[in-house]
Amino acid sequence: MLYTYPHYYKKFRCIASECEDTCCAGWAITIDPKSLEKYRHAKGGMKARLKKSVDWKQKCFKQKEHRCAFLNEENLCDLYTGMGPDSLCWTCKTYPRHIEVFDGVREVSLCLSCIEAARIILGTKEPVRFLSSENDKEESCEDEDFDFFLYTKLGEARDVIFEILENRELSSELRMALCLALAHDLQRRVWNEKLYEVDELLERYRVGNMCKAAQGADGMSVKDAGQAGHAGAGATVTRFCRRLASASLEQYSRFETASELYTVFEKMEPLDPAWPDRRDGMDEILYGAGKEAYEANRRAFLTANGTRLELLREQIMVYFVFGYFCGAVYNDNPYGKMKLAVAATILVEEMLMAEWLQEKTHGGPATAAPTGIRGKVAAAALPETQIVDLVHCFSREVEHSDENRGLLEDELVKREEFCLKALLAAAVEWKNR
Repeated sequence: MLYTYPHYYKKFRCIASECEDTCCAGWAITIDPKSLEKYRHAKGGMKARLKKSVDWKQKCFKQKEHRCAFLNEENLCDLYTGMGPDSLCWTCKTYPRHIEVFDGVREVSLCLSCIEAARIILGTKEPVRFLSSENDKEESCEDEDFDFFLYTKLGEARDVIFEILENRELSSELRMALCLALAHDLQRRVWNEKLYEVDELLERYRVGNMCKAAQGADGMSVKDAGQAGHAGAGATVTRFCRRLASASLEQYSRFETASELYTVFEKMEPLDPAWPDRRDGMDEILYGAGKEAYEANRRAFLTANGTRLELLREQIMVYFVFGYFCGAVYNDNPYGKMKLAVAATILVEEMLMAEWLQEKTHGGPATAAPTGIRGKVAAAALPETQIVDLVHCFSREVEHSDENRGLLEDELVKREEFCLKALLAAAVEWKNR
């Protein structure tokens, strides 16, 4: 069995009762069949407690005031204390580790929904490296129709996507756009059953071919060329920027695309009862005063937070691509997986912008939309603690509900408002750069 994981994976250590947002509260904890059977036949002092604390029909632990029935006042687990570590169900044993299952391969990552894991992931400044280890255990996935050739091509495509996302000579917006375009082109080959064309496609997108010259004849750096679409970038980047410039993207804007995304986001059922108080109303703050005010506010937000956003976009994109992209082997939809990564990155950035506007215009939480700050407030960057807190809450609500994540993926795939050009315009956003 081959195990693949990000280089920061082994840094995680649960901080237990010191955690300010325990994973044992705010959502239902499902119980796997093996653990449920163990609890059903438990003996001794925990027997009665288990009988009244497990929802046997829903196969999860009951909650008291939105906290697991076994979570005590010190934020420690009474089940663990009373019956030992082997008593924990699969969810409690593995979280915040997420495991993707493929034929002969297990891909393991940390979940952004855990605030301690989020600190590690978002605190990683260097490009993420993926490590592998192997053991003698043989275990295949349950899907007898597993398409190993498609999985191989998805893995090769993902390697190129990582090269693009971690190429810091290009702006983060352009990297997102390139990955979206690659996934779009890959999708056509999957649908048309032309996987034999994937190698040639990936060769065009490889970083080495995109950025052969680090400096153009006019003295413009690759990053500047990538941002402006000039010939100083490598051949593929230059062509791509020209395609963007001539793609009639002016009929789309980040304002329209992001506001439509937020409408979908507000349809999601909250896992944490406190989440709606934070999420709802942000759309009014962001979009309520219209497009002109939004763009003015966004320019100010980018001025204050642009440096951190460059790294944040890379971190979130790499996280979602590693966690979900190769899962397209089960639904033949790599483009939808890439759309999910881009949409999550846009939504996180929009929510951060809303909180930044709240603080800069009102000094705290607000419900009314600002008319545009237009430089009248000191431009201070968001603190890292606030970024980590919002990202981990967002991840919890989106990633840990099959219904919520499915809703977002379905809308991204089916609706014209989230077509390639709309998402490219939202990602690249020429006017506000």
